[in-house]
Amino acid sequence: MIRFIKYNISFSKPLAWVILLCVCVNGTAQNIDTNTHQLNEVPIIVNKQTLLQASKKQLTFDSLVLSKYNTTSLADLLANQSTVHIKSYGNGNLATTSLRGGSSNHTALLWNGLNIQNPMLGQTDLSIIPTLLFDNVSLEYGGGSAMWGSGAIGGSIHLQNKTLFDQGFSSKLQLSAGSYGNKKIASGIILSYKKLISNTRLYYNTSDNNYSYKDTADHEQPTKQITHANYVTKGILQEVSFLATAYQKIGVRLWYNKTDRNLPSYTSSISKQNQEDENLKLSADWNYNRGNLNSIIRLAYLNDQINYTDSIASIFSESKVSTLIAESDNVYTLNRHKFNLGVNITSFNSETKNYAQPQQLNKIALFAAYQISFYHDKLHYNLSVRKEHTSLTTIPFTGNTGLHYQLTKQFALKVNASRSYRQPSLNDLYWNPGGNPDLKPEDSYEGDGSIEYKLQRKKISLIIEGTYFNRHTTNWIIWLPTDNAYWSPRNIAEVYSRGTETKSELAYSHKDLKVKLSASTSYVLSTNQKTANENDRSEGRQLIYTPRYNGNATLMIAYKGVSILFNQNYTGYRFTSTDNTTWLYPYYLANLKLSYKSTLKNMNMELFGNINNVFNTNYRVVSNRPIPLRNYEAGINLQYHKPKNKSLK
Repeated sequence: MIRFIKYNISFSKPLAWVILLCVCVNGTAQNIDTNTHQLNEVPIIVNKQTLLQASKKQLTFDSLVLSKYNTTSLADLLANQSTVHIKSYGNGNLATTSLRGGSSNHTALLWNGLNIQNPMLGQTDLSIIPTLLFDNVSLEYGGGSAMWGSGAIGGSIHLQNKTLFDQGFSSKLQLSAGSYGNKKIASGIILSYKKLISNTRLYYNTSDNNYSYKDTADHEQPTKQITHANYVTKGILQEVSFLATAYQKIGVRLWYNKTDRNLPSYTSSISKQNQEDENLKLSADWNYNRGNLNSIIRLAYLNDQINYTDSIASIFSESKVSTLIAESDNVYTLNRHKFNLGVNITSFNSETKNYAQPQQLNKIALFAAYQISFYHDKLHYNLSVRKEHTSLTTIPFTGNTGLHYQLTKQFALKVNASRSYRQPSLNDLYWNPGGNPDLKPEDSYEGDGSIEYKLQRKKISLIIEGTYFNRHTTNWIIWLPTDNAYWSPRNIAEVYSRGTETKSELAYSHKDLKVKLSASTSYVLSTNQKTANENDRSEGRQLIYTPRYNGNATLMIAYKGVSILFNQNYTGYRFTSTDNTTWLYPYYLANLKLSYKSTLKNMNMELFGNINNVFNTNYRVVSNRPIPLRNYEAGINLQYHKPKNKSLK
């Protein structure tokens, strides 16, 4: 079996691989214990991110913060509550990430441990992902390809939901309306019994999106209005978890999203551009957790479709890509040691008029990790490696190593080093004309270190953290003009990214009063180290649309049923040309969120209001892509919870 994988991999029948994988792993867990077990508080899912990435810098958004952003997209949450730079092309339009000076292709998006980036684009549009779908949203900084595969160069975003059994029935209804004809409705129903959980979440958003903005270049008529920018987003997330025994859980999930949006023209008063995004994600997992062994088998089918039309330019583009994933992930604990061993098999199939013919890309990856603790769990060292084979490109050997040392009760030290990669997207390889099937994967080496101070008293807690990172990326893919009047990608750039990050958080809690003040900053130098030709003046210059300075501060106050959140962000200069001779000016952006909650028996009612862009700042994230001025939103949340009915157990 090992010799077959190493020397001759056939991917013509991915379903056969899935079946073989399941049979091989299940063979280690056939001895089922028939004894009676207590089911209420048995931990089932153990995340390898938590077990084996102790040395990595991570940011987890708490439930209070998530609740304040449950009418927004994932892009808004990250833009306001982290130092991730969100590259937004306008309200309701594409929004991508730039983390630690990386490109939009350098942040992996993981849904329950599976990488769900669009393989055609190599990136994900965060503007169409509602925050309200997930209970747990976390951000992992730095290279992580050894665990998560392609794209995890700058970092990774993790999306998950809780699975709490035996909680009874709960439901939620959320209604809101705002500026520019913005209307949103969302609902959720959770049925939680002793062995079964059903979690259903639905959402529907619509907006005329006809906002005004100021054109500072037009002195006669500076006030203008966006037209042909309306959009509709709708979708459902359905999750079912079944506790087969005290140590086995089965989960099945469906996530469907559809977005239909008209795209405005910023150079003409007339636009006929339209884009439809339709995404279907199906996944299932089997989790075995008994004694020292935690084993997970994950299966997934992803289908992403993008249809873009522009009748004026006679463009009618339809693209579809499907992904099959099978993964076995096994963690074994022995005293102070943790061992992780797994295999991931992925197959991409694409169909689009922009390719000469349908294309397929298949890959298999073997990954392993090890963690050991010393000095009464004060020192943790981890090592992870990954080797991946594909049907087309050669993937470099990737790895991650690091340590976490609790110096004192208050001080902790983290040091991490990694090698990561990004597989060229299918568009990079096969776009017609211009695709380059000879592209190499982007190759990245990174090191970072953090020191953290935590102080906990009865009413006060304090966290101060500082981080330095240094990353060098070669074979960076950029699209360049050719002699044939079209553009083509090449492995031409080398990028050196380095910088610092800080985080400070002060919290006070006494009876019904809770106050939290937090602030984060980042300083990023991300420069091109190699020119494409003799006329290229980008060497040593900052990458375009990568701010050197970025920071945010948030004040949250909650007293009984009243809560206030005030957030302010700063984004520094962003160069718009590779030689850094043109730029966009820095901007401050403030948002205010107010809410009042009351409780009556099993019912909670919350009234909320949001003021976005409080100080009416006129700014652009991307050149010639205006963002709305001050705007408003108000709504109501109704939540009902009925505890478990013992007769149903």
